[in-house]
Parts: sequence; structure tokens; C-alpha cells
Amino acid sequence: MPPLRALLGFLSLAVLHVVCASAILSPREPSAPGIPFTRTSAIDVLNIDEDGTFDLEYFVNITLGGQPFTVILDTGSSDLWVYAPDANINVLNSSQLTANVTYGTGSILGSIEFAELRVGEYVVPSQAFIHGQKVLYPWLYQIPGTEISPPARRQAFIHGQKLGDGIPNGVTGIMGVSFESDVQSEVTGAIHKAWGESNTLGHTVLSNILGQNSTLQPFFDLSLSRAEDLEGGDTNGALIIGYHDLQHSAVALAPQVPRVLDNMWTGYIDGLTINGNEYPFSPSVAPNTPAGKLVSVFDSGSSGMVLPRAMVEAIFAQIPGSIVVNGTWYAPCFGSVNLTFTIAGQEYPVHPLDISLPSRHTSVSKSGQNTTFTVCKGVFQGLGPDGVNGADMILGDPFLKNVYASFNFGPANAEGDHSGTSGSFLQFLALTNADDAWLDFFLTRAAVLALLFPVAIDPVLLPQLFPADFGAAETATATNLTTSPTSTAPAPAGRSSVAVAGALGDLSVEDAPVLGSSGAASTSSALDKYGPAVVGLLGANLAAMVLLCVVALAICTRGVVRGGARARSVDAAYAPVKFREPKPEAGYDPEYDAPGLRYGE
Repeated sequence: MPPLRALLGFLSLAVLHVVCASAILSPREPSAPGIPFTRTSAIDVLNIDEDGTFDLEYFVNITLGGQPFTVILDTGSSDLWVYAPDANINVLNSSQLTANVTYGTGSILGSIEFAELRVGEYVVPSQAFIHGQKVLYPWLYQIPGTEISPPARRQAFIHGQKLGDGIPNGVTGIMGVSFESDVQSEVTGAIHKAWGESNTLGHTVLSNILGQNSTLQPFFDLSLSRAEDLEGGDTNGALIIGYHDLQHSAVALAPQVPRVLDNMWTGYIDGLTINGNEYPFSPSVAPNTPAGKLVSVFDSGSSGMVLPRAMVEAIFAQIPGSIVVNGTWYAPCFGSVNLTFTIAGQEYPVHPLDISLPSRHTSVSKSGQNTTFTVCKGVFQGLGPDGVNGADMILGDPFLKNVYASFNFGPANAEGDHSGTSGSFLQFLALTNADDAWLDFFLTRAAVLALLFPVAIDPVLLPQLFPADFGAAETATATNLTTSPTSTAPAPAGRSSVAVAGALGDLSVEDAPVLGSSGAASTSSALDKYGPAVVGLLGANLAAMVLLCVVALAICTRGVVRGGARARSVDAAYAPVKFREPKPEAGYDPEYDAPGLRYGE
């Protein structure tokens, strides 16, 4: 029989479920449109949309040749391309040139053409872009050197309105916002090769916008929210070109992180702490990197973090009950870790919500029945010893959600482009308060699991319940970490055994071992230990239950659960981009929500 504190925690979550469901389904006043910034006439803010279910990628709406498109915003590439065979794009000129952009296991082949581009309030009269003719699904699920091979179905050709498994319908291309160079931009390189190095027709989108608006400073800022936050409002992030948002203007005073590798948004990582303890860095794969530092790519087009394999294992070794199956990590849904990166001497905590994501999975049980359940997949992939594209790691959206990031090109060259050959740098402003994040984590994860997902199963139980898919599971090996002078108590981590017991009554869940970093069995769970602390000792008395209902109602109706210390001031001057409609259950791909990672070679 489950212990009393587990029962109280379960009842607490049940009340949270009922109250939140009532608040969401009941009519209420709409939130003010806008995004979480104070807007002034001097700031141009573009809505960025994200997948509202699995926190995959970030999109921006553009108008190209009079036709609207939704494209992925990518700091890891430079070209603009669309694939829309049925769209009547008003093409101004065709270059008779072709470009082939390769994304590892995918690519796009098309003609280089020119059309008017509108991005927010900015208008580029003639923007070079790739008009896709043949597209091999370009969304990478395997970085060179990683452990996970992409299923063949993810290499399907894009056709019509469906881009293939893994990308939401309606997304028709990519808008790169990296550096302009013959190496990074296929469009620029092709035009320079055909018409001379001094030709400026192949400018990237941001080179054109910055060059045509002399009042703009040569940088853009990104602020990405997370879909799992129970926040008010409909918008999910901001792209600001040429100005800092007033609420985050302190980013201008943040230490500058010089670009390390040519043609990519890269910088040195000074250190990493896991549960307050320093992780020892191995030598960098990048030449001339100072001892004790690593080089990272900062890539908004990557929906996960790609780290050295040993580093990934060290992270999950600190989350009891985690397993790895063929390179994919699974953690208990109520287990996480305190993860902090140090960059240019500043600490940037990662929210516990950004360590793993809830994911539906369908598998055949030992009895031969198809069962749909929830697991929480880690957002990390492991790299081999050679790194990726000359860097040691990629910090994608899970990191960028925790900072207000400014990408500064530095001065333009004589041709007016931003090649990033000198003077470019990044600046980061931390948005996550590590002390407040754990309460946010437990409340938010509990509500999201209760409202949106089927029963969650602890990873440690998966091999015995579903041996066909999880029989090869392994646990993490402990890593010797250096105790930091400022280290805090290890982050709570555990498993959601109560939910499993309720769904699988014939299984003795409480007797199942949970393997910690040393491989030893542990009988505690995060829900047993921390559930009452998070939502109150429900059942102790009636007053506690009433208080919980009030708090839950406030969370669901007013959006008081926030990611870190992010402010929520909105302006009603323009319409927001709303969350995407969830995928129809009938067409659901159980592997759709794998934490897909991509990077353009």
C-alpha cells in the first residue's frame, strides 16, 4: 500500500488537475495580445511561434513575394529557403543559379530567386532566397558523431502541405540568421562565384535589414519561452532587430562573449556545475582553446543540447532512476538536476523543466498489448570525441530559453555584409532564478502531466514492462565531480511511482528498484518526498485543501507559474501568434516528439 505522504501528494495533484481543467475549459476574459515585452515605437518586435505540445522549434511569420510563410528561425544557418510548390510567389528575378543546402542527412535543392520580403515591419525590396524544387527532409535527428540514427521515415521527401514527420504542418522553410559568407551561405557563395566577390545581390536577410535601416545597431536579440510554462498570454518569444528590449536592457552591460569559430555563433564555455559540483572539462577539440574551456555553438535551430557523451552521462547520473536506450536518455518525470553553465565569468542556470520533456510513447507490453504512456525524454544527445563542426557542443533551445540573448555581428565590411570575420560577439542575460525554479518545476510538471498526457511510467520500470523497446536499457556511471565552494544541496530527483501504481495495479511499483548514480537501489521518490512540500499537506485539514484550490486556480487563470524571473508585461498594439493546434490523435506518430536536433553543416 502506498505510504500516506504519497497518497496525500496524489490527492493534491488530483485537486490541481480538476481545478486547472475547470479554469482552462471555463469561459474567461482573453489575455491581452502581445508578447512579454514593453513595446516602444523605437523597438520592432516579431512574434515567434512554437509547437505548443512538445516544445520543439521556434517559427516566425514572413511574407515573401506576396505570400505568407511560416519559417523556422535558425541561428545555425544563413540562407532563406521555402518549399511551396502550390504558392504563387511573385518572383522579381531568377538568377538561373541553383543552390544545394545540406543538413547532414537532409538537403534542399532549388533555384536562387529574388522577391520582396516582409519580416515584421521591415521590408526588403529584393531578397535572394532558395525556391525549393527538391527537398530531402532537412531536419536532422542525428548530428555527426552522435549516437542516435534517424528513422528512415524522417528522410521522406517534403510534399505539399506536409513537411514530413517531426515538423508541424504549415512550416515551409528556414530563415537563417547566422553570418554571411561564402562558406556559411550557399546563396552568397553561388552568386559570388558566378558574378564576382563584390556582388551584393546575395545578401542574407539580416544583412539587408540592417543595411537598409541605418538607425539599427548591428545585432538581434532572442528571447524564447517554453511551452510547458503555465503562463498567461498566447505568444511565446521575441526576435528584436537592432535594439534591446527595455525590460532586458541590462544585456548591454553583460560581458561580451567573442565569437570563436568563423561563420558560426560560437563562444567559450568556462565551466559547468551539476548539482553545485564542478564537472571537469576534457581538452577542447577546437585548436588554441584555453585549458579548462570548451567551445559551444549557440543554435536556435537545435531543439536540444548536444554535449560530450561523458558530460551527458554525468548529468543523468545525478538523476536517480534515469536510463539510456540506444543513445536516448529517459528520466523520471519528477526528477531533474541543477545545471549551470559559466560563460565569460557569469553563471547561467538551466531551469529543471528544460532537462527533459514529457513524451507520449506507444509500445507492446510483455502481454502483447499496445500501450500508450508517458515518458520524460532527456533533451541531450551525446557527442563522440571529435565534436561537431569544430566545436565541442551545441547549446540549443533548452539553454536559450533561460537567457535573453543578444547576437552582435560587429561592424559590416566594405560590401555591407556581416561576414563575422572580426568584432562579432554574444551577450547573455540570465532569466532563470535557480532558487525559485524548483517550485515552478514541480507545480508545472504535475499540472502538465495531469492535463495533457497519459499516465507517466518511471524509466526504471520500462525494461521489465516493455522489453521489446527498452530491454537494452543501461544506467549512468557515476562521474567524480569537484565540490564547488559555492555548491548547494543536490537537486531533488525521483520517480512518479504513485501514477504508475494507479495505472498498472498488477505491478508492485513500490518494490521496484531505482538506480542512482552509484547503481544502488533507492526507495524514495520525488513525489513521495516533495509532493506535500510543493502543493501543501492536503488532507491534513480542510483549510489546506481550500488553500491549494485557490493557488491552483490562480496558477491556471492568471499565469503565475513562470519560467524563472521572466517578466510578463504585454502590449496590445498588435496581434500575437498563437500556439499551434495539437496534432490529431488519429495521425499521431509515437516518435514525433523525440527531441530532434539539427545543425546545418
